[in-house]
Amino acid sequence: MIGAFQKSDNLQEAPRRNVSIAAWIAMLVCSNVVLILWRELLSGEPSWWPWIHAGGLVIICVLTFIRAELKPLQGFSFILLAIFFLGFGGGWKWGLIPFIRTSTTWIQWEAQAPWALSALMTHLLRLLPAGIIMLFLVFKGLKRHDFFLVKGKIDAPVEPSRLLGMKKPEPWTRTGSIFAVIFTVFTIIFLVLTQKPSSNDVIGVLPLIPVCLLIAAMNAFNEEFTLRAAPLSELVPVLGKHRSLMITTVYFGLGHFYGVPNGILGVVLAGFLGWFLGKSMLETKGFFWAWFIHFLPDVFIFIFYAMNI
Repeated sequence: MIGAFQKSDNLQEAPRRNVSIAAWIAMLVCSNVVLILWRELLSGEPSWWPWIHAGGLVIICVLTFIRAELKPLQGFSFILLAIFFLGFGGGWKWGLIPFIRTSTTWIQWEAQAPWALSALMTHLLRLLPAGIIMLFLVFKGLKRHDFFLVKGKIDAPVEPSRLLGMKKPEPWTRTGSIFAVIFTVFTIIFLVLTQKPSSNDVIGVLPLIPVCLLIAAMNAFNEEFTLRAAPLSELVPVLGKHRSLMITTVYFGLGHFYGVPNGILGVVLAGFLGWFLGKSMLETKGFFWAWFIHFLPDVFIFIFYAMNI
């Protein structure tokens, strides 16, 4: 009898393993990992290379309709398709958004428009994937709490983790606040050391701070929903919390190879941040800490960016 149960468990684990492998492959195809190799080891990617990834994602999506065991990944594959074809993937210069931003009309308008207006319009444009993905999830019949777009229980206990040096549960109100300060202070130190702003730079950027706050809020929402909340909502019911969190963590980390900071350091730091913010979503069942912790460092990133305009 015990042997029969073990055999049944093995039979159930095999399809789940296949689904997990397919999810990892889909994520890597959508990511910029091969792009990094092209650019860092060779002279850069060929102009036709993005179409290889686009074709791969389409094939994976089609397979989720053909193969019964891959059907649970239909939603996840659609999210990746939306991210890639709309041009929201980190490092890529391909897709609808890059096409619009490199058009003659957009470039001419951006050259004449004030920075505050052009920056706001750019980030409104970048909200397009989030809007389409949200409509897709609602059309599927999901509620806001299903894709973490609620405040959540902000004082929920943090599951102990050796990575955080925790041996017993603590409330997210404490852990979230501490790490929000740590991430923000680290970002400020990095920006100050690398850009060395003058007092005139600081004074000159003061009128733009309200715009930077708004852009930071938009960007934090955009990335947290599109790259974390939405994918987790589709993956967790299929693969469980741990595997789902690892997939979104790796994708988020790779997407920041050309971010601030960049390179391997950027991947590692963004990967840890992505893991931490994903953990907050899963444990509080909400969006607040992920958005807030992402928002604070972004404020200073955009302030320093505005200094250089």
